[in-house]
Parts: sequence; structure tokens; C-alpha cells
Amino acid sequence: MNDAFSFSISIGIIAFGIWIAAGTISAGSPLAWTLIGLLPVIVGTISLYLAVREVRIAPRN
Repeated sequence: MNDAFSFSISIGIIAFGIWIAAGTISAGSPLAWTLIGLLPVIVGTISLYLAVREVRIAPRN
């Protein structure tokens, strides 16, 4: 159950970052806002990688 929450939160962070980046690109905002939108994508990707690694390393009972 905790693994499912970890995946969901990571995917949500990534989706939020994509939403911000796409919104700023379509609005024609400066590049800095687009880069700020990419920050959650990077953080979410790292979080997802760590969650997947933890599931793969965890011993099965």
C-alpha cells in the first residue's frame, strides 16, 4: 500500500510540473517560468526512481 502511495505521489509531482511547463509555454511566458515548471518534473522523476529502486531492493516475505 505504501508503494502505491509513493508511485502516485511521484506521478502527481511529475504531472504538476508538466502542467506548469505546458501552461507557461502556451502562454508565451519567459523561459525562466518554464524552467521553474521543469523543477517539479525533475524532483518527481528522482522520487519515482527512488520508489522503484526501493521496491526492487526490498526483500519479499
